[in-house]
Amino acid sequence: MNRRELVEALFEEFDENGDGAISRREFKELLACLLGEHDVKTDNKIFDDFDSNHDNKITRDELIDLVIEFAI
Repeated sequence: MNRRELVEALFEEFDENGDGAISRREFKELLACLLGEHDVKTDNKIFDDFDSNHDNKITRDELIDLVIEFAI
């Protein structure tokens, strides 16, 4: 499985409501899973950095960019 396929699977797992985007709540759960527990301020900063169009959601493409940039 390549990195893009892994990100696709990760996206599907955390897009709990199936709307095609990761909400702030879903994103906090994703970060906790990947990085362990940390504070809300960190969650919000990372979310804002990768919500490139500032629509308060992280799309599949935005998540792929996040994973590639940070090599999570």
